[in-house]
Amino acid sequence: MENKKECPICGCKEIGEGRQIAHGAMFPLKGFFKTGSEVIAEICTNCGHIISMRVKYPEKFK
Repeated sequence: MENKKECPICGCKEIGEGRQIAHGAMFPLKGFFKTGSEVIAEICTNCGHIISMRVKYPEKFK
């Protein structure tokens, strides 16, 4: 699958992915004892701008 995203800051078309874990995990607001999900980000490999972020397991937030 071809990546057609482009950085809105510098115009670079090389977008990488990274994950945020440990203290950077996302947890549901409702349900104090629910487990969270790591956060996946799409990052410009030229300037480092974070283009988008999403959780790995969105079903945990239902």
